[in-house]
Amino acid sequence: MRILNLSLDKNILKQDSFPARRIKKYGNLVDKYFVVVPTSQNISLDLSSRVRVYGIKGKYKLFAFFSIFKKAWQIIKKYKINIISIQDPYYLAILGLILARVFNLGLEIQVHGFEKFTFLRKIVARLVLPHANSVRTVSQRLKNFLRDEFGIREDKITVVPVYFKKTNNNRIGLKQIKKDKFIFLTIGRLVPVKNIDLQIKALKNVIKTSNKQIELWIVGSGPEKIRLEKLVNELNLKKQVVFFGWRDSLDNFYRQANVFLLTSNSEGWGMVILEAASYGLPIIMTRVGCADEFIIHKKNGIIITPDNQKELEQAMIKLLNNKKLRFELGNAAFKSFKNLPSEEEILNLYKESWQKALTL
Repeated sequence: MRILNLSLDKNILKQDSFPARRIKKYGNLVDKYFVVVPTSQNISLDLSSRVRVYGIKGKYKLFAFFSIFKKAWQIIKKYKINIISIQDPYYLAILGLILARVFNLGLEIQVHGFEKFTFLRKIVARLVLPHANSVRTVSQRLKNFLRDEFGIREDKITVVPVYFKKTNNNRIGLKQIKKDKFIFLTIGRLVPVKNIDLQIKALKNVIKTSNKQIELWIVGSGPEKIRLEKLVNELNLKKQVVFFGWRDSLDNFYRQANVFLLTSNSEGWGMVILEAASYGLPIIMTRVGCADEFIIHKKNGIIITPDNQKELEQAMIKLLNNKKLRFELGNAAFKSFKNLPSEEEILNLYKESWQKALTL
C-alpha cells in the first residue's frame, strides 16, 4: 500500500512530537506513507525511509487549498499512490474526493468529531462522506452518528480508539503533594465547545455546601480565557478558580487533583480522560466522546448530560463528600485504562480501514 494523507496537524513536522512518532509507525505498515499539511513555509521532511512529510505554504486558505491540491497531484503521479486518507470530512475531503475520482484511488476519510458542525460544513460532509470507500472514526458513538446522520454503511466504518501509551501512573503508588484544599481539575483548550463556563458556575454553588477549601484548576489556553476570567470576577471566585495557562508537563496537576472534570458539548474521544484515568482520578464527564465506552456511569466515573449545571453540581458535591466513592471510581478508571487495546491492536485497525479503502 502507498498512502497519501492530507492532514491539518502541523506538529507532524516536528521529529520528536507524538504525531510524528505515530506517523512513523503507520509507515511501518505500508510501502510508502506521505503527508501533506498546510504550514507557514514550504518544507519537506523524511521521518523515516518510508515516511515523508510536506509542509505547504499558503497565506490564505484558498491559496493553500490549491497549493495542497497541486502537491498531492504530483505525489500521486510520481509515487503511484493507491489510497488517499483525509484527516477531516470538510474542505480537505473535497480535495480527496476529486483526487480519488481522477486517479481511481481508494478514499479513506477520518472523522474525529464534529466540533464545528456549521451549516456549510454539514453540506460539505454530506457531499463527501457517502463517497468514501472507508470511514475511520474514534468511537462507537460517532459510528452510530455517521450511520444515522449520513447513511454510511456500517461495513465501511472502522472504529479505532485514540491510542494512549500505557504508563504506571497508578495513583495508589504515587507520592502525593500535601495540600489542605480540595481540587477539581480540568485540562484543555479554552474554546466554547469545552463549556468551561459550566464548571465555574457550578463551583459557585458547590462551595456553598461545604466548609472545605475548594478550588477549580483550569489548565490550558485559548480565545475564551478573557471571557472566562471576567465570569470568575463577576461570580467573586478569584480565590477559588486558578488559570494556569498551557503547560507541557501535566504530572503535578494530576497528582494534586481530587476530581477531574470534562464538560464539553462535543468531543471526538477525549485524550485527557485517558490521562486522568491513568492517574486513578475519579472522573465527571458529559455524555460525549468516550462516555459509555471507556467511562461507564457509576462503574468507573460519573456521566452527566451536556450543559446541565444541576447534574454537574450534584456530581461534584457527591464526590466532594464521599472519599470512598472517589477511591472506588478512580481505581476502576485506572483498571479500565490498563485494559485499553494495545498499540499493536490499534495499528491493526488502521490497516483494516486502509484495506477497506482499496475495495473500489
